[in-house]
Amino acid sequence: MFKGIFLFFLYVLSIIIFIPASVVFLNNELEFFKNNRVEEVKEKKDVINNIEFSVNNNKSTNKNINITNSNFEDYIVGVLAAEMPVKFHEQALKAQAIAARTYAFKRVDNINKEIDHRTIGQAYNSINQMKIKWGDNFDKYYKKVRDAVYETEGIIMTYEDEPIEAVFHSTSAGTTEFSENIWGKNLPYIKSVDSKVDENAPNFIYTTKVSNNKIIYEISKKLDDIAKNKIIESFEISKRSDAGYVLFVSVCGKDITGRDIRTMFDLRSTHFTIKKNKDNIEFITKGYGHGAGMSQYGANFMAIDGKTYQEILNHYYKGINIEKVY
Repeated sequence: MFKGIFLFFLYVLSIIIFIPASVVFLNNELEFFKNNRVEEVKEKKDVINNIEFSVNNNKSTNKNINITNSNFEDYIVGVLAAEMPVKFHEQALKAQAIAARTYAFKRVDNINKEIDHRTIGQAYNSINQMKIKWGDNFDKYYKKVRDAVYETEGIIMTYEDEPIEAVFHSTSAGTTEFSENIWGKNLPYIKSVDSKVDENAPNFIYTTKVSNNKIIYEISKKLDDIAKNKIIESFEISKRSDAGYVLFVSVCGKDITGRDIRTMFDLRSTHFTIKKNKDNIEFITKGYGHGAGMSQYGANFMAIDGKTYQEILNHYYKGINIEKVY
């Protein structure tokens, strides 16, 4: 009996001592993790703020215009001005600003390495380019873009405490595409989602005519040992993704990816059907862009319908956190 009482006393005593100690230990560990993450974010932001961005404004001559930004957010202003139509709704612009900031933040994955514009990889407009593009509306439009950036300052999208690959495109085909069908990599937050509102976008359905001669020339360059006189006859879509985007086109029993077909013939998207004519093939496309992540026109239509930038981002990127990191 006394042994049982003694053991019970030890059990109660251990609970009294162990649980508070465990709580203190856990809190210390969480605080340590939080402080480390805050410090890592601060260091990354400091590096970004001191990047010299070299922006290629002329692809034909490869002439670079170098600009130095002391403020990362001013860089995002230039990206937003280049990447999304300024007339779009302010909530869509805010969603795009966060996507652009996240995309850039993701690129600076090693704070000790030298950074140049190619590691960022986003379109950019300088102040002078904005003035030329917007003319008399410069002051109004610049304020609109700058407000969208600075009202979301420091906000990025994360998944499991890491910045996401915040990919976006102009217009989906009515449904967005899975990341693995484009880049062969399963990003858990880039899934196929409904975006039927894109059907209201300009040139949602677009026809590109390509001559038979050009098709034969490009395909024969791409595929070895192929009968040129059979290319047009055998040219058929062989596989689509669940979202309807073309994964493969079969030519003479050989497969070419839908992405390669899009590149070869300058198509607006890989969501297409084909119509064979006497002298050409018509590619009837839906949407514009690779189709993964946020649709910009979809974001705008959602914003017009009253959705906030948070709702827009959570629709197009699944399971993410939208957080202010600085």
